[in-house]
Amino acid sequence: MTDIADLKRRQLADVARRRDELRKNPRLRWLFFEITNRCNLFCAHCGSRCAKEGKSLTAEDIKGVLRSIRGEKPTVCLTGGEPMLHPDFFKIADTVRDMGFCWGMTTNAVLIGDAEAARLRESGMSTVSVSLDGMERSHDRLRGQSGAWKKAVKGITALMKAGFRPQVTTAVHGGNIGELDELYVFLSELGIDSWRPINVEPIGRACESKDMLLSPEQMRYLLSYIRKKRFDPGCPMEVTYGCSHYLGVGDERMVRDHYFLCGAGILVAGVRSGGQICACLDIEDRDDLVQGNIGTDDFMEVWKSGFSAFRRDRTADCGRCVGCAERFICGGDSAHTWDWERNEPLLCLRDFGA
Repeated sequence: MTDIADLKRRQLADVARRRDELRKNPRLRWLFFEITNRCNLFCAHCGSRCAKEGKSLTAEDIKGVLRSIRGEKPTVCLTGGEPMLHPDFFKIADTVRDMGFCWGMTTNAVLIGDAEAARLRESGMSTVSVSLDGMERSHDRLRGQSGAWKKAVKGITALMKAGFRPQVTTAVHGGNIGELDELYVFLSELGIDSWRPINVEPIGRACESKDMLLSPEQMRYLLSYIRKKRFDPGCPMEVTYGCSHYLGVGDERMVRDHYFLCGAGILVAGVRSGGQICACLDIEDRDDLVQGNIGTDDFMEVWKSGFSAFRRDRTADCGRCVGCAERFICGGDSAHTWDWERNEPLLCLRDFGA
């Protein structure tokens, strides 16, 4: 067992060295467009605090950004808000396809029926992630709308009928963590082959209710549950934790296929619905983290010369991190759960006993 831990630690150190190299020579691999920050639901855990009214990008905005990209070919993700609320959603999707970019979408699936799913197939969508946060009662409560669960399941079914293999993402919190087994059985019977249970993060509306955040014991249970399913030969689907958070040597590569590496600003960039150029869209929307605006700046020039906040070791001047033995590997954990005001992590593996 010690040999395995030593091997993993060496591999984690290799990943950390790759992260440091990417800080010097970033590679744009994923580009997220918040095509609208409008949403038809009102989720209690929403990191972006989306609402019924908001801003939207245009198809020309998207085209201008993609035209500026030189020497890179990132995967494009259309997100929101709820992206399918955008009146020109399919025009945008067709634009991305016609410009030769692979693209996917994150959605609540409420607006997807057979016709929409077939149209998504025509538009060349390659991946889709749908949120299903527990069984019906829990999902509807979290999403702030009665009937949202049934509509989401209908949307998932339509996507599968059209030939897609949607990944289901479940935001796990204190109110639905007891439903994991029931949801697992339901998704298995539905024919889902990829399920991503993740913890609710301490960002956005989730900060307004402590019940949204998992206790250390609940977090350890969630990781143990995922690990158990991943190594169960009778499990019919891939069960995986998300990309967020350094989990410690014990859980790394046990709950997901890859080691932790926060790609914000070194592998990942985003464009908000108001045109602001940023790193990961889950990161707090602060003026000092905005890198430019597509209305006035060339996106690729900003990518090459900006993002300094994400291309440095932010743990170097963090009192909580500086003496930590895991500091080099962790790198300050995820940028979207970094407290940029106090310069320290909002979540840390030590918080849940990893």
